[in-house]
Amino acid sequence: MQETFLNIPEEIYLLSINEKGQQHESFKSENFDLIISAAILMNLALLHRIDSDAINIIPDKLEKVGDNLLDGVIGDIYEYDDNRRIDEWISHLSMHGPFFREEILLSLVRNGVLKIEDEKVLWFFSKRKYPMVDDAEQEEVQSRIRNLIFSDDLPDERDIVIVSLLKSSNLLEVVFTPEEIKENTERIDQIAKMDFIGQAIGKVLKSYNISGFDKLFGVKTPEQMLEEHAKVLKTKYRVKNDDMMPAWIRKGDPQYEKTLDYVRTLGHADITFNPRTKEYAEIKYNYARHVFGSGI
Repeated sequence: MQETFLNIPEEIYLLSINEKGQQHESFKSENFDLIISAAILMNLALLHRIDSDAINIIPDKLEKVGDNLLDGVIGDIYEYDDNRRIDEWISHLSMHGPFFREEILLSLVRNGVLKIEDEKVLWFFSKRKYPMVDDAEQEEVQSRIRNLIFSDDLPDERDIVIVSLLKSSNLLEVVFTPEEIKENTERIDQIAKMDFIGQAIGKVLKSYNISGFDKLFGVKTPEQMLEEHAKVLKTKYRVKNDDMMPAWIRKGDPQYEKTLDYVRTLGHADITFNPRTKEYAEIKYNYARHVFGSGI
């Protein structure tokens, strides 16, 4: 197996970047924390740092691999020093999801795969390829997986893991159209079954009822987006009664319909409203300042 300088969680992250180099808003989803945690475990299995049976993660050769993200989890497994259920490890790791996502983004920027420009996360390589440790070029993960499924080529161990993870996470539509999935179901299943540890981890992922592509990657109605935003505000500010919510985000209020129109225009509900000026404003997340303030 020819080794890339990217780990599997990083390649899964790249699938959350669209063709314009923009991040899908729903990458903040807690479901993605579960997927990244599973990807970390499957990567460690690929590197022979852990093994598993149908239930437990079994520590194996816990030497560091020179990767900040993976080595941190190796240290965690080493400290625990015992078999632990797969679902317990996924649950434990998922609580560190925000840290993992930040570490992945920082690593991809450091390695020159992504760049930060005008506060947006963009692909650095225009041909959607990235270099390997031997200075060759590796086809970007989405194209690589598509080419594998549409051919009779023998799969690389790494790509077996990725196909297995996409299948068990209901993320195949990130890479394929529904028609392509239907036409190539046998090939996808055949490759996914080659990863024995992935099958065990996949059963745990399925137990979380992870949403499919339409829910995970933001194909939602304005009402759904606004409802989710309202829930975040209620939790953040400990609002127990819907009547205490501002009129602009409260269903049934005339201002709510104007809010929906604004959400339709933006395509997301990260917004706020100034009751004095009667104006809406988009909440912008400053990725660039956060990333470059972290010492890249």
